[in-house]
Amino acid sequence: MNIINANLKFGKIGNRKKTRRIIVHHAAATSCDAATIHRWHKERGWAGAGYHFLVRKDGWIYSLRPIGALGAHASGNNSDSIGICFEGNFDKEKMYPAQVDAGRELVAYLKEKYRISKVQRHKDVGSTSCPGKNFPFSDIVVGNTAGSGATSTGPAVTDPDKTAGKLSVDGYWGKKTTLRLQQIFGTPADGIVSNQHRCYKSQNPGLDGGWDWKDAPAGASPLIKAIQKKVGATPDGHIGPKTIKAIQRWLDSTADGTFSAPSACIKKLQEWCNKQ
Repeated sequence: MNIINANLKFGKIGNRKKTRRIIVHHAAATSCDAATIHRWHKERGWAGAGYHFLVRKDGWIYSLRPIGALGAHASGNNSDSIGICFEGNFDKEKMYPAQVDAGRELVAYLKEKYRISKVQRHKDVGSTSCPGKNFPFSDIVVGNTAGSGATSTGPAVTDPDKTAGKLSVDGYWGKKTTLRLQQIFGTPADGIVSNQHRCYKSQNPGLDGGWDWKDAPAGASPLIKAIQKKVGATPDGHIGPKTIKAIQRWLDSTADGTFSAPSACIKKLQEWCNKQ
C-alpha cells in the first residue's frame, strides 16, 4: 500500500492527544480529489480538510490533514479519532473493488500503528446517513464490528509524508505515467489521455498505451490542458509538436517536437513525477 501526501496548506490546528478509534465517511460526491475537499472545508471556515485520509475510487490513498493533528470530521468525536473519507456517494452508488481493497489496507495499517480496534461509521456517532447505505463497512473493516476487540494487520506501507507511486523511468508515456500525472495535476485519474488527434500517434512512438486517438476528437484532455498551462503552451488539451516542444524546453531536453521510443524527455518527465 502506498500513501500519497496531498501537500495541503492548513491554518492553525492542534495535535490530537490520543487515538482510540477510526471513523469512516463518504464524500457524498461522485467525484472529488484532495484539493476539492480542502477547498470545501476552508469555505466552511475550517483550517482545511477535516479528514486525515482520502481513499479515491482508483485505489489511491492520500494523506490530507497531518495524521497526528486534531481532525474536523465528526462533531464531538474528533478528539480521539482518525477520519477517513472515501470518494463517492454511497447512498447512490457502490464501491469499486480497488477502493475497498485500499480502504481495508489503510484501516488495518492504522489499527496496527495505534494498537486500536474500534472502527465506526459517521452515522454511528452523529445524526447523518454518512457513509451511505451501500458503504461496504464489513468488507473494509475485515469483518470487525464497531468497537469489537478483534484486530487485523496489513502490508507494510510508506509513511504518509512521503510521495508514493514511483514510476519506472523507461521513456514511455503509458497508463502508469498518465495516472501519476493526473494525480499530481488533480485531474480525473483514469490513466487515459482522452480525445487526441490520431495524426500525432505515428509521429510519437514514446506515447505508449492509454492514449485515446481519434480522427476528429470532439473534446480535449484535462491532463494535457493542465500540463500546457504548466509549461506555457496554448491550453487546448491536445498533444502536438508545439506542446511537446514546450514540455521539452521545460525539462531542459532537446526540443524537436516529438517523443521518440524511448524518449529522453519522457524519462525526465517520469523523474520529475517521482520527485513530486
